Amino acid sequence: MLTSTYSPSSLLIRLAASASLSLGLATASWAQSVPSDVQAAIEEHTQGSVPIDSISTTPIAGIYQVTSGNEIFYSDSTGRYAFVGGALMDMKDRRDVTAPALEKLNTIPWESLPLSQAIVQVHGNGQRKMAVFEDPLCPICRVFTKFVDQLENVTVYRFVFPVIDPQSAPIARKAWCSTDRNTAWNMVMNGRNIDGREDCDISGLVEILKFGEANNIANTPTVILGNGKRLVGATPPEQFIAELDASELSKN
Repeated sequence: MLTSTYSPSSLLIRLAASASLSLGLATASWAQSVPSDVQAAIEEHTQGSVPIDSISTTPIAGIYQVTSGNEIFYSDSTGRYAFVGGALMDMKDRRDVTAPALEKLNTIPWESLPLSQAIVQVHGNGQRKMAVFEDPLCPICRVFTKFVDQLENVTVYRFVFPVIDPQSAPIARKAWCSTDRNTAWNMVMNGRNIDGREDCDISGLVEILKFGEANNIANTPTVILGNGKRLVGATPPEQFIAELDASELSKN
């Protein structure tokens, strides 16, 4: 299925520039509370380069889950040593402890999407719904488009999102400025060239880009399902359909 990918690269860069990285071990037991000085210690050791949104306990004494933007890492009580780029696993239950927190962190409420700026396509009864942020020069997006075009009973909200290549912007503007934006965008996403103006009102396109930046959407295709779940990348179609169906059921 399409799943959110956890990329710690930006966090690693910030940490590596300001603090030494190591691994810490602790005995397995439930931590009762987060010491009040953990956040201050992390900020001190990283010279404030790692913004902290929240800190919570984990099943491991002395190890704390830290949320920074749309990333999660684990710190010891000194704020100096951290696990970055890995998942915390419950070996007995064979359960990923990090995944639910990361999924919740990356959820985007459906009603917050700039839906008025989307290119809307209704297939069949349109009962299921999904939004996709896509770049005209993204090869995976073009493959994904062919798959989406074949889906039944779904309303697709397509967001023009030219972010992966400098040449994407003029193509996106031509499609945006077309008198038939839907047709123009379908042509672009199927690899066809289009002619047209680029000097129309692109405030809606800017709104989409600002939304993406505010919600840490950095890769294409990025899909938001009706229940707010974020999916990044591409995987087997049958697994995506299962996610799409599950998102509709979870709302009921």
